[in-house]
Amino acid sequence: MKRILVPVDFSHDSLNAVKYGIAMANVLKAHVRIIHIKTGAHYSPAFARDEIAQRINGQVESWMISLIEQTQEEYKVIRGEIDWRVREGNVVREIANQAKYDDTSLIVVGSHGISGFEDKWIGSNAYRLVANAPCPILVVRHGMEYGKGLRKIILPIDFNRASRQKVPVVAGLAKVYNAKVYLVGLKESNFSFIIKMVGAFIGQVERYLKHKTGLEVEKTILSGKYMARDLNKYAEKVDADLITIRIHHSTNPLINMFRPFTNDMINTAPRPVLAIPTKD
Repeated sequence: MKRILVPVDFSHDSLNAVKYGIAMANVLKAHVRIIHIKTGAHYSPAFARDEIAQRINGQVESWMISLIEQTQEEYKVIRGEIDWRVREGNVVREIANQAKYDDTSLIVVGSHGISGFEDKWIGSNAYRLVANAPCPILVVRHGMEYGKGLRKIILPIDFNRASRQKVPVVAGLAKVYNAKVYLVGLKESNFSFIIKMVGAFIGQVERYLKHKTGLEVEKTILSGKYMARDLNKYAEKVDADLITIRIHHSTNPLINMFRPFTNDMINTAPRPVLAIPTKD
């Protein structure tokens, strides 16, 4: 059975991610593991009635037990398991290591985006976690709710061949949810060979989705220098439930350091963002 890993720092956003992760687990028939990383900072859980008492006397383990008790009824997977782990150390490294150890299928994480709240570790580490995650990671920003599930999924394709590596993951998710896929070609350049390459890739993906999976597909092309902004506007226009992007794990350190599009999407997207790792 699949496993969904949800990191929490007991902020409202991370607790919202727990609800989101459980809702997805109910559809995907997955186990759920909630994890907290001790960093030495002092937190008070958002659900604590007496924050001062919790700061002084509260123990992370007791908070985790309380969180499990509060969310247990929402978890509906037959023979599924929802549990927790507490680790200590570097937030990104420990979450990534737990995901590898558990053979995690999906990480669901809350993010403060650009709201400026850096007192909790989830917000300040969301991008680094995405960049280092060994599996797909879903970033749920402030105020985003699961609603009716994933009915409309945006699948961007650019001129890079690795862009198509995320297609099987998106197709599998869309099949489970019976979702419509919005296939978006991203043209950031006017060079003719890039335009042709994007067109060819879009055509290949469209044929695969329609003929191999039977999914409903709507195709469009976005052109310009501000792809994150334009993709976000398109997501709002079609009322998408999910935007999928890729996070490329390369042996080239320069590629790993500079990912403005990914960072912009995590910080500004009006819908949850699913980052799927790709490789050279």
